[in-house]
Amino acid sequence: MKALPMAEQRMRPVAKAEGFGRNAGIFLIACVCGVASGMFGVGGGVLLVPLLGLLFAFSQHRAQGTSLVALIPPTGVLALTAYSKEGFVSWKTGVLLIPGIFLGGIAGGILAKKINPRIMRQVFAGILVLLGVWQALGAWWR
Repeated sequence: MKALPMAEQRMRPVAKAEGFGRNAGIFLIACVCGVASGMFGVGGGVLLVPLLGLLFAFSQHRAQGTSLVALIPPTGVLALTAYSKEGFVSWKTGVLLIPGIFLGGIAGGILAKKINPRIMRQVFAGILVLLGVWQALGAWWR
């Protein structure tokens, strides 16, 4: 099956089902992702993006863009406040991360527009698997 060109991907409707059930489902996964973000520092990329694609037929690009809108401002600020109050923030390292994340985000956004949605989803899934294996090994054998 051939993937649609990028312009057609952007214009295609996200999902045919609309209404209360779909909205309630999106709200439910948002709650789960918010809890995970606050507890583990994950949510958008690790949980919300795959769930939007798998449960609500979002393209990989649309799921990633939607997760950025939903997670960065509210959850990031609230989770940072909670962790900071407990002394769990390395401010020096955090400040050093900002330029790389900023420039990398711009470069990643530009590159994402050039990648076929199916390939992008495959690469994303591969990264999640590799990071999951690495994290699991570190958790049990460190």
